[in-house]
Amino acid sequence: MLLGLSLRCRAGLGRLHFRRGMHISPPPPKTLCYVSVCTDPYANLAFEDWILRNSDPESYVLYLWRNRPSIVIGRNQNPWKECNLALMAERDVVLARRSSGGGAVYHDLGNTNYTVVMPREVFARDMCAEMVAKALQASDIPAYVNARHDVAVDGLKISGSAFKLTKLRAFHHGTMLIEADLTRLHGCLKSQAHGCIEAKGVASVPSPVVNLRDYSLSLDHSSFCDSVLRQFADAFAPPGNVAVVDTLSDPRTADERRRIQTWDWLYGQTPEFTHRFHRPFAWATVFASVTARHGRITDVSVGTAESALQPPPGSRLLFADIAARLKDVRYHPSDISESMMPLIDSDNPRASELCDWLISNLSFPAV
Repeated sequence: MLLGLSLRCRAGLGRLHFRRGMHISPPPPKTLCYVSVCTDPYANLAFEDWILRNSDPESYVLYLWRNRPSIVIGRNQNPWKECNLALMAERDVVLARRSSGGGAVYHDLGNTNYTVVMPREVFARDMCAEMVAKALQASDIPAYVNARHDVAVDGLKISGSAFKLTKLRAFHHGTMLIEADLTRLHGCLKSQAHGCIEAKGVASVPSPVVNLRDYSLSLDHSSFCDSVLRQFADAFAPPGNVAVVDTLSDPRTADERRRIQTWDWLYGQTPEFTHRFHRPFAWATVFASVTARHGRITDVSVGTAESALQPPPGSRLLFADIAARLKDVRYHPSDISESMMPLIDSDNPRASELCDWLISNLSFPAV
């Protein structure tokens, strides 16, 4: 269907003949469309970045893509605060971090992603969201753009938006909930450490959502892509070609795909945050505060409340030993456990008990 529309678009751009003195309109902007058949989130995000960096600065590019079940967080978000990493691992939902800002979103094959890349000088935040809303209106779905630049129906969010600007280029990308598995999503965006992490990064703003399937039984990924492509052609110009791409095997994006799968990007990109928690033991109530920046622990404080009774002998030395061992350690389960192992294996039962508690609070599975 997409390729058929492209051929019809090209057929309408025949040779033009001009008479002397007649007004000549400026040529239409150069437009392109890519449709990914790959569902790997890292390959698809890498291809999106390639379009932004390598497409003609004057061109308009539409990119349509879907991912396997995944949580995609914004560039400056905290995965430990935004996601339930243990539940994601249990449900085979992978973590990805995009290069644009905004909040965390859930992707699966019931969700279609759209990206529009354009010259920065003409970019407006609602331009592409309005284009997508019109595509849905053409299918008799009463969609509109709300104050947060999301596409909604009846007050329920069906499409979130994020943006990225460079010197010459800008892009708007968004999700479209067509028939997403909202049951699988439930809980994945609620961290085990909810309320315990104070972060400098961008926090997500939860919104009630709904699938388009509740409004149309005929709309699916293919028909949605066709509708958006038609609106894109009306808004800018008919694309000369619709390229179907397998982003996973595309050599142009292999290096970027590898980079954005690394722990350093997924977790190490995280801005500074502090994780605080406490627990009453038989011998004292212990408070812990762990600060990390770019995925490495920078400061640790372990102790009892100032108003507490005198802690058992040796406790202050133990607290200081734990803090020293955690300093500059990667905020990763294996690294944290390894740093504590000498104390766990010691003959001090209090040290072993305390370390087990700290590890259980600081160790989130990497997904």
